[in-house]
Formats: sequence, C-alpha cells, structure tokens
Amino acid sequence: MNKANKIWMWLALILLAVNLSTIGSFWYHMQQERIVEENKVEMPDEFRTRFLKDQLGLNEEEKMIFRSLNRNYNHDANQIMNQLSALRSEMVQQLGNKNCDTLKLKNIAGEIGEMHRELKLTTVQFYLDMKSELNEEQQAKLYDLFSRLLQKDENVKTPKGRRRGWGHGNGSGGRNQ
Repeated sequence: MNKANKIWMWLALILLAVNLSTIGSFWYHMQQERIVEENKVEMPDEFRTRFLKDQLGLNEEEKMIFRSLNRNYNHDANQIMNQLSALRSEMVQQLGNKNCDTLKLKNIAGEIGEMHRELKLTTVQFYLDMKSELNEEQQAKLYDLFSRLLQKDENVKTPKGRRRGWGHGNGSGGRNQ
C-alpha cells in the first residue's frame, strides 16, 4: 500500500469511530431521557387539589382549605410571573437597542433576581400554609412531593404552558430562568 492509501484508510477509520461514538452518545441520551420521563410524577393542572387529596389522603375539609390556599398562591405567583415577563421583555428591548444601557440592564437583572426571590418566598409560604393544616404523616408526604418538585432535575412535572402552579419560577426543562 502506498502512503496516500494508508492516509485515506486511517481517515476512514477515524471517521467511522467518530460516527459510532456519536450514534452511541445519541442512543445513551435518548435512553436517559426515557428513564427520567418514566419517573416523573404528573400533577394535572385542573385536578391539583384532587391530586393532593389522593397523594396526601385529605378529607373534604382539608381539600377545601387546600383549594383556597392554591387559589391564593396562583394569584400571587401569577402576578410575580407577569412582572418577570415584563422585565424580561424590557431587557430584550434594551438589548436590541443600538447602544445598550448597561446600567439599565444591570438594574433589570437585579429586579429579575428580586422577583425570583419573591416567587420562591411565595412558594415557601404556600408550602408552610399547607403544612400547618396536615398531620405528621401527611406532612412527610407533602415534603416528599415538594422536595421532588423543587429539585433541580424536577421529578414532579407541573403543568406546562400556563406558567403557574407550584414551583414555577424555574422555567421549563425549562428551565432555570
């Protein structure tokens, strides 16, 4: 074999190895996504109170209390999310200007951070309000649900699209805004 043929052969082998590793990597990640998807706990938006009733073993009185708490939380969280959306729009608009005002961008970023803080504090208060209505066994179940919800990898999937409900403030797959 002459030198040119050897070079072409090695080049072909290297390309084959790269292609095989790409295919293997793609397959591995698809399997990981499938496993994560199978382990998610769905929390249907329309039936969140029923979901909690089933998961926590709530009686009708507790269910009504939770419905009220959830309504209040959604109202507060939605207001914060609307403010966050407006701030993000303002930031994008500022970034689109020919001469960006970096001081203004820093201020907007600070406001976004403060709104995220407010959203987390609202979520914490929602959790504490719910917890105060439960017995010890129910509190342990609530803790499990919330801890999985607020984990970085989010094993509990909240409704997509409406940007409301528990734990939103971290975007979708979203997500960490």
